Amino acid sequence: MVWQRMALPYFHKSSPRAHPSLRNVGRNVTDIAGSTAASTAGAHQTFRVISRRISCSTSVKGQTNQQTSQRITMKTKVTENKFKCEPRGLRKLFSRIACVGAAFLICSSAWAQNLFVSGSDARGGEIFKFTWDGGQSIFASGLTDPWDLAFDNAGNLFVVNHASSGLVGNAAVYKITPNGVRTTFASGLSYPAYLAVDSTGNVFVADYDHGVIYKYKPTGSRATFASGLHHPVGMAFNSGGNLFVVDNSAGNIYQGSIYEYKPDGSRGIFAVLDPGDRPADLAFDSMGNLLMADLGGNIYRYSLNGVLRPHRRTTFGSVPNSAQSLAGDSAGNLLVVDPGAVSSAGSVIPNAIYKFTPQGARSTFASGPALGESFACLAFQPIPCCE
Repeated sequence: MVWQRMALPYFHKSSPRAHPSLRNVGRNVTDIAGSTAASTAGAHQTFRVISRRISCSTSVKGQTNQQTSQRITMKTKVTENKFKCEPRGLRKLFSRIACVGAAFLICSSAWAQNLFVSGSDARGGEIFKFTWDGGQSIFASGLTDPWDLAFDNAGNLFVVNHASSGLVGNAAVYKITPNGVRTTFASGLSYPAYLAVDSTGNVFVADYDHGVIYKYKPTGSRATFASGLHHPVGMAFNSGGNLFVVDNSAGNIYQGSIYEYKPDGSRGIFAVLDPGDRPADLAFDSMGNLLMADLGGNIYRYSLNGVLRPHRRTTFGSVPNSAQSLAGDSAGNLLVVDPGAVSSAGSVIPNAIYKFTPQGARSTFASGPALGESFACLAFQPIPCCE
């Protein structure tokens, strides 16, 4: 072992410019004597005289091998820990992917939403439920003459029911929870009355006979939202929270229109109806177009993309007799109730629910006579994951 006196540039341990190997120099270096100042003609540098122990080559190699072994050991431990943690993390990742995939498949399915239909059978007034896979059941019974339907975001169903007495002002709105518990939400309404529910749970009721639209808060308190209408029927909310209401014509006395109401109650004319129109219902499709059912059998489509007012329309499709109620699912399909009738030639046009694809192709979804039932109005239950 030899001792060698060396003169090294001095850097303070805490100096950021110090090389990492010099910041801990005190561990392997013995400071033996003060400092020596050396001057040159062009510059001044300060040196500290230190005594440094230089080990033989075998010791250096052994130290290097020891450090390398420590690094390998540390790397192996980190790798082991990494592989120990990965299975648990992968399980969580795969679980999340599976949940997202399931939600996507449910929400993208054309029949992921359950369809609810008001109507009657041999036992009286009923609310029929059609599941996304085609199954049918009775959701609520014991009604007299159920009519329009609407859901809130919590899945509660609101239905207009008319008492058998037939007196004006003898209609009520029932609230039915997802579990089937029924309570009276509003009463003293004329029949028919039409429903719509906004995103915050307020229920809007169009009183056909009095030309008034009432707004009910979730607590049941009522206020007049709009008045001065002739015979308001179908209502629907767009994604912006504006309420669209179609009002019937009265021959040459009153021209029917589709009105657009903002949340503050201000009104604008969205479209003007033709004198021969007999509107029955409104609904928005998945693309944001407004559809109107007409008792003459046609379904008209109004595009909201245009800037001109009143908006013009095209004929989307038709049913054999009369388009009475509309509802669109999340996949863009449109369901329409045709109440049926006896034609002038004496043939029977059945009461049925028809399905229209986004391209307008029509098929029969359910036939009333075949099931021993009659259908009036319909609504789709919202899906929480797609809200």
